[in-house]
Parts: sequence; C-alpha cells; structure tokens
Amino acid sequence: MRGIVGLITLAGAVAITACGGAQHPANRVAVAYRFQCTPREARVIVDEMDQGACMLWEQQYLGLGAGTHRLRVEREGYLPLERELPSTGRRESVRVELHERPE
Repeated sequence: MRGIVGLITLAGAVAITACGGAQHPANRVAVAYRFQCTPREARVIVDEMDQGACMLWEQQYLGLGAGTHRLRVEREGYLPLERELPSTGRRESVRVELHERPE
C-alpha cells in the first residue's frame, strides 16, 4: 500500500482488509490530512495512489503512516502541484490552488 493507511474514523481506528477478506491489525497513523482545493474537482494523489476528488477530503481526514509522503494534485486544463507531506503526528489541513494551464 506504499504508506497509505486509510480513513481515520471518529474512534481513530483504521483497519486494512486484504483482497481475500482477512483483516489485519490497524496500522499506526502518523499524520492525518484533509484538503481544500481550487478547483474542488481536482484529484488528490498521495504516493502515486489516486485518493479521489479533493472535495471528498474537505470534511474527512486521510490518515498516513510514518515518513514523508508525496502529494500531487491535478486536474485537466490546470498546472499540477507537487509537494512533500511530512509526518508531523498531527491533523493538518492543506490548501491547494491550481492555476489554469496557459494556452
């Protein structure tokens, strides 16, 4: 899974389910991010895994394991943004404003 742990629930527990349906113990979440993007439909990609549209992460947190993670936010017609997300041990909000691609 390359560092992606999953959604943080209100209780703070996250379980990963393998393809075969077996449950594994919750991985330790080292940081949790939520995103606010312009445009809201931009895609959030963390460690090369598409996490869906940014608007999905405005009110809920994406939990990540320890270490530095690679963020990419992109949408067709806009210049992508890339940056590193450090594991701070806290909940963080990330604001992203994409700029239209010049023609």
